[in-house]
Amino acid sequence: MNHVTLLGKKVEVIQSSNRYEVGIKGLVIEDTKNTIKIRTENGVKIVIKNNIILMVNDRKIDGNLLIGKEEERIKRM
Repeated sequence: MNHVTLLGKKVEVIQSSNRYEVGIKGLVIEDTKNTIKIRTENGVKIVIKNNIILMVNDRKIDGNLLIGKEEERIKRM
């Protein structure tokens, strides 16, 4: 899977240093340098990428690898 693009992907936070973020799931509607906005059934949630593990398409992704703007991540690859 391409780890660069999260926009439009269904994700779930399966691990986080903030226990209130665990279980947040929905559609990524915005991807900034340090956060992602997820549209859930209960509204939009903003999750900090640092210290989270996301489930995307049945794969675990370390949020620390997603830090930076999408354009910057493309350059690193």
